[in-house]
This record gives sequence, C-alpha cells and structure tokens, in this order.
Amino acid sequence: MVWETLVNLVCRPPRYVYDPDDVLGPKRFRIDGRLFERVDVEVLNKRRQRLKCSHYLPVVEGQGRGSAGRVPCVIYCHGNCGSRVDASDCLDLLLPQNISVFAFDFSGSGLSDGETISLGYYEQDDLMAVIDYLRNSGLVSRIGLWGRSMGAATAVLVAARDPSIAGMVLDSAFSSLTQVMQELANQYMKQVKLPKILINGAISVLRKSVQKKGNFDIRDVNPEEAADRSFIPALFAHADGDDFVLAHHSKHLYDRYSGDKNIITFGGDHNSPRPAFFFDSVGIFFHNVLIDTADVDVAPAVASPPPPDAP
Repeated sequence: MVWETLVNLVCRPPRYVYDPDDVLGPKRFRIDGRLFERVDVEVLNKRRQRLKCSHYLPVVEGQGRGSAGRVPCVIYCHGNCGSRVDASDCLDLLLPQNISVFAFDFSGSGLSDGETISLGYYEQDDLMAVIDYLRNSGLVSRIGLWGRSMGAATAVLVAARDPSIAGMVLDSAFSSLTQVMQELANQYMKQVKLPKILINGAISVLRKSVQKKGNFDIRDVNPEEAADRSFIPALFAHADGDDFVLAHHSKHLYDRYSGDKNIITFGGDHNSPRPAFFFDSVGIFFHNVLIDTADVDVAPAVASPPPPDAP
C-alpha cells in the first residue's frame, strides 16, 4: 500500500475532472470595465495527445478575437493534481496589465488526453507544444511562465531548452524528483516504523515501479541540472511550512540558477492560498519582463511583505 501510494503521487495522483461550462466562466467577461474573452483550443503534443487549453485575451469592443493585436502572454502551468482551472487567480492580476493568460491541462491531467503524469518528464514537451502554438498564433508577443509545483519544475526544464522565454515565476519547484521521492519515502516509512536500511532501498523499488507504470525514469527529472543552464529572469517562491516539496528545494534551485533571480518565502504549506504580497510581487515581476520598460517606469522586482505583526 505504501509503495502504491508513492508511485501514484508521481504517476497517477487524484485527477481533477470538470465541466468547462461550469467552472471556466463565461466566454466574454469584464474586469474593471474592460472586455476580455476566453478562447478554448486544443494543442497536440509530440505524442499526438490533445491538450485542452484556454486563452484569455483582451478584446476591442464590437470586434473579435485578436482585435487587440499582439500582447504579452503568461502561460500558467498547474501542479500534479491541478488543471487549467487553477489559473483563475492569474486573471485579475494580469489581464488588467494587458497581459493575456494561457492555461492548459498537462497530458494525464484534467480533460487532456493521457492516463498518467510524470512530474515534468513528459510535461516539458507539453509546454513546448503550447509555446510553439502561441508563437505561431499571431496573438502574442513576449511569453512568460508561471508554474506551481510540478508546473514550476517543468518551467525550469523548459527554460534550459528555450532561452527566448521572457521570465518565469516558480512557486514550490522541486530541485530533484529523486530527492522528493526519498523525502516522501522517509515520511511514510517513519509512520510505519520501518528500519532505515529499508528506507535506503526504497528509491530503487520506487524507481522501477514508476518506470513500469509511467514509462519514465525519475532520475531524468532533474531541474537542478537545468537551472545551471537557464538564464531567464526568475522569481522563486516557496511556503516555509511545505511538507510535500520541502522549502530547501527552491533555495537549492535559486543558488544554482544562472540567470537574474529573486526569491520570496511566506507562511503556509504546499497547497495553502498565497498571501497578497506574493501576488503583488508576481504582478511587478511580469510587468518588468513582459512590458516594454522603455515606455514605463521600472518598478522594484519584489513587493515588500507585511511586517510580522500585521493582521
């Protein structure tokens, strides 16, 4: 049972299946009086699987898709149990800045094709397919990435492959999937009070089980190696009470990352709501990397957190 639980965390965690009409909202909507629309599309990855996607765009009154011209775009990359629905927090933050938002279900997640996930191994190819789609769409200019957990690790892997990405927000990224599995195995083994010698052999068993079920090697999901080869501006973030992906993963990635970088931490755990100053920092970051700073005042890279005794 323990092994099956750990393998499913990597390959088949609970899958969020939803009705787009119920949870994605209206096709056209307003924020602060401005008109936007959601365009649902399908993108094929290199395994010929259909990825279900939604592109949120500004619209000129009385006109159709693309009427606002080419605008910057942030691609939201969800976590292992997530879907494109998770991008809802991005809309009020980015759309008023004239930054479009592209959200999608990774293969094996949400409504996309596929039966398993891989915590970055195949997801990086999904993300590359989405980037290619957007670049050929004629609808976007600069592209940024906003990833959470699995999505953040995937963004780091892609950053090493595509240096033209303008910037990335990396919330709760892990530095090594093997290390995450070792840490989770330690937690589970301690609960059942198995000796340490058995814990040390657990990863070999887990690795073989994942290879059989997910058709990939956990050793090949290694964002820390990609960080050495990534030069895209990046904002790292992590909750200091995260007991799923421990906070030292983001610190390790930050230390190894080769590009311009900043890091913020905050209270909470892996799935807790992010504080206001996190979203302020994200908004400032994407403003700086996606909007032409020749025409605007340059804002600081990170917002100030509230004082410790603030309510």
